[in-house]
Amino acid sequence: MTDAVNGAPLLLGRYRPHRLIARGGSSLVFRARDENLGRDVAVKLFGSGAEDDRARFRDEVRVLADLSHHGVVSILDAGVDSSAADDPRPFLVMELVEGETLRAILDREDLTPRRIGEIGFETAEALEYVHARGVIHRDITPSNIMLVDYRTRFSRPRARLTDFGIAIETSRRQRLDGATIGTAAYLSPEQARNDTLTPLSDVYSLGLVLLESFTRTIAFPGDAVTSALMRLEIDPPIAQEVPERWRELIRWMTERDASRRPSAGDVATAAREALRADGFDEAD
Repeated sequence: MTDAVNGAPLLLGRYRPHRLIARGGSSLVFRARDENLGRDVAVKLFGSGAEDDRARFRDEVRVLADLSHHGVVSILDAGVDSSAADDPRPFLVMELVEGETLRAILDREDLTPRRIGEIGFETAEALEYVHARGVIHRDITPSNIMLVDYRTRFSRPRARLTDFGIAIETSRRQRLDGATIGTAAYLSPEQARNDTLTPLSDVYSLGLVLLESFTRTIAFPGDAVTSALMRLEIDPPIAQEVPERWRELIRWMTERDASRRPSAGDVATAAREALRADGFDEAD
């Protein structure tokens, strides 16, 4: 299958790719039609059938197959596209989520403290579930948080966590091979050092995402090496424009010593309390 989907094969006898909607470092994501059920889905096609891509495919299938939560984009099916005999490519069939990434929204507009609080609560709630299932996401960024608007009378945009392509299971031995994996601007200090990770690494990254949501400024800018090394020396600067309750929470989430950070469940609880103290309810 090529980037152009004209004449794309029918995958597993039912999924017909129609349009390329996203590119990743090692994969392409297509909007596709499930011709059996008459609904649209997302197909994530890995870049090749090379061993590295097959390993990523197997890891992602294993992680996603065990996750079922309203805050996590779900896997529906998986297989291998063998339409080109000399280039078989594994693929995932995912729930198609209609919405915008937090990255796209931050690039365009300011968010109210209430909306940021709702995003923080919902993402932390999803992470609490993911961590309880023994999974570390490893790439919590504004690009991997999708805001989905169900467009009903009583709905509002809800945050959903996407892209578990580099997630790992806490029960599996971590390979410390000198390669730093994740998005540089949102790495935890232990990721920057290539140390063993825990779920609290995701909490640090979410803290940087929340800080950026308030300020629309990346806390650790620059090239990958400069950005990664900065957080080993300093804590992220938290501007006075960030409301006091959120300053305290973000400071807690971005402790350089992982053992001093809150769990994702603690973050969700604190976010709920901050919303209620401001006269809001995260369920509104």
